[in-house]
Amino acid sequence: MAHLNIDDPSLLRGAYVPTAVYFMDSDCVEYVREDSFCTYERVDGFLTLIRDETGYNLIGFKLKGFKNIFEQHLKPLFELHDMQFVGLVSAIEAVITALGARVFASDDRRVASAYKAALELAVNDNVKLRGEFLKAA
Repeated sequence: MAHLNIDDPSLLRGAYVPTAVYFMDSDCVEYVREDSFCTYERVDGFLTLIRDETGYNLIGFKLKGFKNIFEQHLKPLFELHDMQFVGLVSAIEAVITALGARVFASDDRRVASAYKAALELAVNDNVKLRGEFLKAA
């Protein structure tokens, strides 16, 4: 679902194709499932949840500081020259592991819930970042 196929005829019709995109200038990866009005809810320095116009339904997420996460935690796991994409599930899991107990501290259940929601969306939508974006990171 999150894989952009440039030969897809829907692109010619202007249909929205959900795709994870790396923005080099702001060093973030963003994935939004649908083309609609949305609101951004900053969780912490790494994660922002993207919700629909009601503010309840999660339709995407933004991962800030992606280059550092990629270099420190993901790049050693993958061969970039052989890889066409990397699942963003791995990126979110790497941050959760790095932050450890702080993410799941009993006094801040909102943060733990946000990470869990973003992880579930990434898994359910099979969100991947294509190789050309990884090379930019």
